[in-house]
Amino acid sequence: MLTTSTQTNPTRSGFNWPAPLENLSDIKVVLFDLDGTLHDDPRITDFYARVLEEEMVDGTGRGLQNEVADVIQGRHPAAQIGSFVEPSRGIAISAPHWVAEKALDWNGNPVSLLDDSLLGPIQHDGALRYLGDQWQIIGALAARRGANAHILRDAFVRARRFGNDPSTTLIRSEYLDEVLHRLSQGRRFLLATNTTEELARPLVDRLRLQPPFEIIRFDARKPAGCSELISHAREQWNIAPSEILVIGDNLWNDLLPPAEQGCRTVHIDPLGTDRAARWSSARFDNFAAFAAALKELPDEC
Repeated sequence: MLTTSTQTNPTRSGFNWPAPLENLSDIKVVLFDLDGTLHDDPRITDFYARVLEEEMVDGTGRGLQNEVADVIQGRHPAAQIGSFVEPSRGIAISAPHWVAEKALDWNGNPVSLLDDSLLGPIQHDGALRYLGDQWQIIGALAARRGANAHILRDAFVRARRFGNDPSTTLIRSEYLDEVLHRLSQGRRFLLATNTTEELARPLVDRLRLQPPFEIIRFDARKPAGCSELISHAREQWNIAPSEILVIGDNLWNDLLPPAEQGCRTVHIDPLGTDRAARWSSARFDNFAAFAAALKELPDEC
């Protein structure tokens, strides 16, 4: 079954969206995310966390993996799945409608946001880090502990190279070919990932994505880059936003900007960031559930 919102869609920046995904009749372009969507391997993010825990100076990384687990399992006193973190101040921001509503220090004590620059709508280019997937959770928690951009980048590169190593057995979803075949009939495929081509191309090649994708955008700079790619597709193929379906696991990076442009969106949501499906056309706990629902989704109205 499709999980769609049964209530009036919430608003952000004055827009009502997104429309539910009731059939595939109008969809002409499908834009996929890579990590967490077409491919999901917890060994790679575990490697990322382990490298940071071991390499951060003066033992500041000690316990990072346990703290990440606390966030994912809902035990952390401040940082929750789907919230934001301001690493330099060590505070967590609750923004259920993408507007900062309340803040907690790292021990869970309330922090006033009155007369604070963080108060109001969350900006994609601001200082806050969204806790929307495991990569983001690990990076935000490490940054809160003092990891700088160089340390985070080095750990990320090492994790990606671990996943790309031929000696690392590829975990490929048994439903991947089924989903791509179901969606490919008469439609164009696009892929966007924030990872550079050097680090992501080996994974894309190993996944053997069929049919071939017309555009693969590496180093896509999502979320802003996602909107740019959609605009490019609209101009190149003369299609409307409602004819584009975007599939991803991260609301903030993958799905909110396309939804604001009028695209349909599918949220693969294993962490449960939006169980009520308030912010997507359809939501699924995992890729297998999405594959099952596609079998029942009609091609026509």
